Amino acid sequence: MSEPDLGPLSRHGSEMLDSTTEQAPHEQAIEVLEQAVAAGEPAAARLLALGYLEQGRLIEAHELLGPLVAAGRDDLADVLADVLADLDLTDDAENAYLLAVASGHSKAMNNFALFLAELGRFDEAVGMFERAVALGDTLAPANLARLHLHDRHDVDTALAVAEQHLDAARPTTYCALAEVYAELGRLDEAERLLRAAIDLDAQQAHIDYAKFLHRRRDDLAAAEREYRTADDLGEPAAGYHLGAFLLEHGDEDEAANVLERAASWGDLDARRLLDTEFELVTDP
Repeated sequence: MSEPDLGPLSRHGSEMLDSTTEQAPHEQAIEVLEQAVAAGEPAAARLLALGYLEQGRLIEAHELLGPLVAAGRDDLADVLADVLADLDLTDDAENAYLLAVASGHSKAMNNFALFLAELGRFDEAVGMFERAVALGDTLAPANLARLHLHDRHDVDTALAVAEQHLDAARPTTYCALAEVYAELGRLDEAERLLRAAIDLDAQQAHIDYAKFLHRRRDDLAAAEREYRTADDLGEPAAGYHLGAFLLEHGDEDEAANVLERAASWGDLDARRLLDTEFELVTDP
């Protein structure tokens, strides 16, 4: 699926989003992208929706994307589907995923498979992951192996899938195979794979290594270092994982601060944990 050409405002807004991790400049980038949408630049809507999502502004993303997709902007269906899924609008999300998948969008196939797995529709999820793998999606092979391991509790199939797809060009496969090896008690091999994944800049390699150190090595100090490194590097969902770890081990004040910061950047899991564990912090 080809992406629309960037107009001048879209390019400027995109560059601003890419260059900041601070709230005020991020808001300024969103304002530029809102101007780009108003000016009719075709690429602006996706960029603006992603900017909204980085702050957890799901309603605004929905209000932006819904009418555009309904009017024929099928190229935005994948982002809309993710938004609808986060809003728990299951039927609408599935329809949007199907629209995106029909366009041959491998990332949408991977995300749709994750969505199906959440619903317990594992056979359909496997088929969708396999389609994404065939199209070269970088995350689908690891997710397919993890589905077999964690959802189907089929270690043999998980091992076969993870070993088949092990590929330095898809470094999350190293993390997935490490999880299988850890389940089989092959801890040294698992740890070597996780260190290799870090060297290859796998998407959540420090988080995965922290989980391994925590659960398999019982090395809390090393696990915390890895969670903090993941947070410093901005790995996806790092704030949630660090906050949950700190909460589990009794550092409630710092956990609340970490989770609040992650929630302000759109981490829905961090927001849910805050709302359930820190009512006095989050209530006015």
